[in-house]
Amino acid sequence: MYEELLEDIGMTKSEISVYFALLDIGPSTTGPIIKRAGIASGKAYIILDKLILKGLVTYVIKSGVKYYQAKDPERLIDYIREKEDELKEKEKKLLSIIPFLKNKYNSAKYKPIAEIYEGVKGFKTFYEFILKRLERGDEVDVMGAPKIAMERFEAYIYNWNKKRIKLGIKMRIIYNHDCKEFGKKREKMRLTKVRYMKKNLETPTWTNIFKDYVAIINVHGNPVCFLIKNDEAAKSYRNYFEFIWKNSEK
Repeated sequence: MYEELLEDIGMTKSEISVYFALLDIGPSTTGPIIKRAGIASGKAYIILDKLILKGLVTYVIKSGVKYYQAKDPERLIDYIREKEDELKEKEKKLLSIIPFLKNKYNSAKYKPIAEIYEGVKGFKTFYEFILKRLERGDEVDVMGAPKIAMERFEAYIYNWNKKRIKLGIKMRIIYNHDCKEFGKKREKMRLTKVRYMKKNLETPTWTNIFKDYVAIINVHGNPVCFLIKNDEAAKSYRNYFEFIWKNSEK
């Protein structure tokens, strides 16, 4: 658990091993550190130098020999805060070039008509994309949401819906027949209309339709979202949605 947390803040496995070794043995030359941390001798100085740069290790010289020592673990908090400051500075710089990048993105040179979002992060990136593309009063239609998707992503999707409602975006959703426990939660939400697909029409995937976009999503195994930007395709799927909506159960 400790290693995962330290990796999350930017330390490598080797750096963590060396830092923990120094916490255990105290001030030391490289020999005992290498043995305790289980690292290659050729990498010891490189790793120690990186930890020194991060402010997590210091050293003193006694009789011409370097003795390394881990700094107080509270230094890790300072390290995180310094990284936060660096990220904020990078964010400012990035914001300054966003108009330039968006201009290139919106230029005739780059007009994507299809994209694929893979994995859990890709799934969430796609759903955040929906909120960026829609405005107050717009609507997203969802058709065939399967139970496995609700069980796997309910916490995220529930919070996503709260953001959607705050932005004033409407939604109509046709759940699969076995998703009523989730549908009942949505029925209580504003700007949300819910119906249930007849059992013989249920599908393992689901479809999102908004503006001139159509997305086909499958979360069995590694999630995959196929996004198509095409006005004719969106109209066709929307017509199909309207047919299913009229023939679905309330």
